[in-house]
Amino acid sequence: MIQTIDELFTVQYGQPEYETKEALDEGNTILIASGGLDNGVYGFCNIPPFFKDTIISVPRTGSIGQAFVQQVECCVSSDALVLIPRKKMDLETLFQIAYQIRRIKWKFCYGRKITPDRLKREKIRIESSKIDYKLYSKKYFPKTLQKEKIKLNGKMKLVPLIDLCDIERKTAIPQNAMALNGKIPYVTTSSKDNGVSEFVSEEPNSKGKCLTVALNGSCGQVFFQFDDFITSGDNAILKLKESYNPHLLFYIGYQVYHQKWGFNYYRKLSEVRLRKFMIPMPINKKGEYDFEFIEKLVKNCFGYEDLKKFF
Repeated sequence: MIQTIDELFTVQYGQPEYETKEALDEGNTILIASGGLDNGVYGFCNIPPFFKDTIISVPRTGSIGQAFVQQVECCVSSDALVLIPRKKMDLETLFQIAYQIRRIKWKFCYGRKITPDRLKREKIRIESSKIDYKLYSKKYFPKTLQKEKIKLNGKMKLVPLIDLCDIERKTAIPQNAMALNGKIPYVTTSSKDNGVSEFVSEEPNSKGKCLTVALNGSCGQVFFQFDDFITSGDNAILKLKESYNPHLLFYIGYQVYHQKWGFNYYRKLSEVRLRKFMIPMPINKKGEYDFEFIEKLVKNCFGYEDLKKFF
């Protein structure tokens, strides 16, 4: 059946009060903006959810037309349009429609942005789906664990990052000069795929079991590198001063990532600035680092069971 989007949805702009986001505090409500990755999620903010039913968000700036289905309560900034179903739709139908909107995003650009009126006129073909989304997602998504309440039996203390990790920089020949189609990951400053942009046939210049921190590009983006890899001076490499502890590395990586908000392409995260980072470390009643508490925190994270086999 072919129908216009206007027949299926109420189409409106997102919330104008969240067009400027710098003043928002961290919280539990998802804020959707104009990004083309991670389902369009800008972050988790301390704001009340506005859209409480399943909707489709469509960026009108940034990643224009990259439609996403939002299944949980959220807010949507005015950087995106919101499609609210006029009647109840199953997830399979919503994903079909989001996919078809992506297929027509070539019609729009910064000079001809998506507007409610332009999107309403577009036609959608809905086919009966042979895919059960819940079964499909169960097959590929990591198992969701019941979160535990983990109590800190001590206090937190700010510790300089350089007291916990050695910080290294490497040099490498340009990526386009390397032999491709190999097995060694080339880690760049990308914010996706663990920073890996290519697999090359060159000798690695760094051992695995460490963190990479982007100083350029996606400033402050942190990834755990399990395997030996190649990177350039655009990344800092963090290696524990003490013996290898994957839980501690993950914990430090999160704390570094949590401070990336202060840096961007115009105010880059230099090595000098990174060396000034302070890490909140749990201290037990003996006055020592509480590694048991850190391990419990990491094990309580979504996807841990799938990652631990690489430790």
